[in-house]
Amino acid sequence: MRKLIFVLLITAVCGVLNKASAQNQSITDSIKRVRATQQRIDDITLALKNNGTQITGKANMYVFLGNEEVTLKHYGKAIIDYSNALAVNPNLGLAYLSRGDAYRFQKDFQKAEADYKHAVDHLNGDNINQGIAYYYLGMFALKAKQFDKAMADDSVAIALNPNYAPAYRARADLYGFKGKFQLAINDISVAMYGYQNNPILLSSLLTTRGDLKRDLKQYKEAINDYSLALKLNQNNGHAYWNQAACYNVNGDYQLAFDGYNKAIPFFKNSPSALARLYDDRALMEMGLQKYREAIADDSLAILTDTSYAAAYINKGNAHAQNADYKQSNEDFERAILHFRNNKFALVFIYTSIGHNNYFLNEYQNVIDNCSKAIAFNIPNWNSYFERGRAYLKLNNKELAINDFKQVMVVDTSKQSAEYAFALFYTGNPDKAVEVMQNSFLKTTNSFVLLGDYYNMACLFSIMNKPEQAEIYLKKCIDGGYNKKYALTDSDFDNIKNTEEFKNIIAGK
Repeated sequence: MRKLIFVLLITAVCGVLNKASAQNQSITDSIKRVRATQQRIDDITLALKNNGTQITGKANMYVFLGNEEVTLKHYGKAIIDYSNALAVNPNLGLAYLSRGDAYRFQKDFQKAEADYKHAVDHLNGDNINQGIAYYYLGMFALKAKQFDKAMADDSVAIALNPNYAPAYRARADLYGFKGKFQLAINDISVAMYGYQNNPILLSSLLTTRGDLKRDLKQYKEAINDYSLALKLNQNNGHAYWNQAACYNVNGDYQLAFDGYNKAIPFFKNSPSALARLYDDRALMEMGLQKYREAIADDSLAILTDTSYAAAYINKGNAHAQNADYKQSNEDFERAILHFRNNKFALVFIYTSIGHNNYFLNEYQNVIDNCSKAIAFNIPNWNSYFERGRAYLKLNNKELAINDFKQVMVVDTSKQSAEYAFALFYTGNPDKAVEVMQNSFLKTTNSFVLLGDYYNMACLFSIMNKPEQAEIYLKKCIDGGYNKKYALTDSDFDNIKNTEEFKNIIAGK
């Protein structure tokens, strides 16, 4: 046993020594490079002192000297050298281009941009370097939010220098920003050829291309790009995260879980990103009717970043779906504090609170909260629908019918469940059933389909057709829909005492 420990100890010591040796070699190589650069600087400086060159040659030597100073990150000295070159030859475009780089490294962007403009004017015939100058002008245009100019500059850069990968990469970002995803994909694909020897950057480009394909709903193709990105760089947290999102959309939930879990460690030092990641996983759990898990993940999101407002809304939704209506409203009330200046969000929040009030039999509160939502004057038929139902419960049929008619006006798609119910309440039950049946044919998402089954069960129940109601209720409960939610829904009051309803809830 002692012998083994001794051998292991020797092996460990050797490993440490080898690592130290490699580090020492790296330091030695770095010193050699610095010394070699300094020697070149000395040689060029001596040659310039001897004045043994012609005017054009002297200007070029100042540029070479500046380039060596840039290698040592002596940007101030480099700028002096490039300025000396231009003093000798004011038409030397390469000096403007190089001095622009040095100013950019110093973050003196105004002077850098001015030099790149001069470079463009004086580099005629030198397509490669003129293209680079246009690329940097495009960067400054982007910084100034002059998106069309940035795209034009990048396009000129590509026309002059068709192999310049950074220009393709920059233009791809602009195409993506404008929603021209296929054009962005085309540019990213070309840009990759310029980074074949840089696996980290190539992995990043593949991730970006995957994101663009996801925007086009090409989820399988996006997953393939994320997989390639991860082969090149296993520490690409964004690739794990975005691939998980695609797996979720594709219904590959276990792979999605794995992806989210692998992504989490890479964002431990970024609270805002980690909160979004927990929230994304919670949304997937909502789709799987795993409401408690979704609540736990959104609670983690809030704990990680208390300013991440979306988590309060999504946690409220999860509580509502789990029939925890009071807790849901507590979350929505907190969300209001974060969305005080967002009318669209407030319409959703107040309507959601009203929905919970309805299940809590607080009908006047339904009316009050939905009226707040309606007061924002933003098209939203849900607010009218919830308020209309509350008016019915309070026996104010005239106001209820007015609200249901508003549902049919605002919902121009004429396809929502609320539209179908409004048809029923305004005296057109056959058309209401037809609208609901049509929604089945158009739904491909299994979670949405369960919701459609549930709404159809509610519709048949309030139409006092228990057999049909129970058929659809069984479909959605067997599919994992929350029994607790159904038990608290007054739409099922007409069938709650039937033997079949009890059997469905009991899982028989």
